[in-house]
Amino acid sequence: MKKIMLLLLLGTLLASVGAIGLDESIALARENNKTLLMAREQILKADQTYYDVRGNLLPHLTLNGGYKLARTYLPDSSIFPGMDFSQGLDSLATANDQYLAGAMNGLYNGLIPSSTLDEGSLALALQFDQILFSGGKLINGIKAVDRYRSIQRLNCQLVEQDVVLKTTQLFYGCLMAEKLVQVQSEGLNTARQHLVQVEAFNREGLVSEFDLLQARLAVAKLDPQLLQAQNTRDLALAAFRQQIGSSDETVTPEGEFTLPPKVEITLEDAIQQGLGHRLELELADIATEISQLKWKAEKANYLPNVGLQASAALYTAADDFAIEGDDFGTSYSVGIGLSLPLFTGLSNTAKRRAAQHDYLYTKLQQQEYEDLIRLEITQNYQKLRNAEENYRVQTENIQMAERSLHLAQVRYENQVGIQLEVFDAQTTLSAIKLQYYQAINEVISATRELQKSIGIIL
Repeated sequence: MKKIMLLLLLGTLLASVGAIGLDESIALARENNKTLLMAREQILKADQTYYDVRGNLLPHLTLNGGYKLARTYLPDSSIFPGMDFSQGLDSLATANDQYLAGAMNGLYNGLIPSSTLDEGSLALALQFDQILFSGGKLINGIKAVDRYRSIQRLNCQLVEQDVVLKTTQLFYGCLMAEKLVQVQSEGLNTARQHLVQVEAFNREGLVSEFDLLQARLAVAKLDPQLLQAQNTRDLALAAFRQQIGSSDETVTPEGEFTLPPKVEITLEDAIQQGLGHRLELELADIATEISQLKWKAEKANYLPNVGLQASAALYTAADDFAIEGDDFGTSYSVGIGLSLPLFTGLSNTAKRRAAQHDYLYTKLQQQEYEDLIRLEITQNYQKLRNAEENYRVQTENIQMAERSLHLAQVRYENQVGIQLEVFDAQTTLSAIKLQYYQAINEVISATRELQKSIGIIL
């Protein structure tokens, strides 16, 4: 219910203003991102696989049945003529002889089929099967698919972490692209205002034609740069909308570049925290456990399989289509089956050894993951510290660039400086502004990446 209310609120917000913040963007990405939705479907699929395998522990009941009517037409060549044994009696035959002759007539002629044979049959059978002992293969299999469910859940959490991180990066990437458009637009407006002043000074003979051409060239160079910045912004917005699963072209990120709280942690503590909380290591540990279960299952192939089987059947046999009450018969059976492999051409030995090597491989792979995570945390830690230092430098640079532009304009207006100084100061300020915003973006991105690498849920 909370999710539904949140989506309704977000939908109302989008319909009214079309601008969303970072939290709303992440919420939409969690609900609509295709990659995350597919990961959730894998969890549901793994649950059903577990229930399927676990069902082999329970007895299986199967009901089989059928009702059949059959009519057969025999050829005349297969039908023998009837016999009358009383014709072979002489005049001395007694009544008993006549009786016996009549009985023989009925017995013999009854065995001769008619040209049309009708038969009706009904059969029902209830089959019961229960595994009693499988050498641990079934139990280990159930444990393996249960761990597979855990893998899918952890994988979904990893995908969600990646979605949140990418959404954050795209969100600030859109803000960065918008800042680029603003900086280019401000630079173009400044260049145009400067061109108006140069044209006025040129009419009064205060500046040369060369200065006028330089001012016009500056405007001409900034026009395509502004267009390119606008195209970059549009592409960034398209990628952002795809990430959050929105087709509304009015949806735009809204916010300011604000530095996140500084991560106060040493590199050693960051590595220890990452090794204790990273989902990838938990996944590797589960994979190692599954390999061990598979190894145990292969070793159980040398043990016997024992199963209980029982059945109860109800059947009929009738010489016509009608089935009477006395046509029914029953059958019951119960037994225990045993299967023990004696020699499989060394196939089971090969499977057991392969499973053992696979187990050792996953253990080595788990150790390698730990080494890679240490390296990743170290890189992200250093990246964040470099980003913070770069931000400090760019903060000082932008103050100096703004002061330099102001002095250049004052010098030029008082005819102390030249027009080229103003143009250089404008270009420098625009470049440093972009570097300043980029420095903030790098700090934000590096902070999120370090938090993710040490196992903090974003």
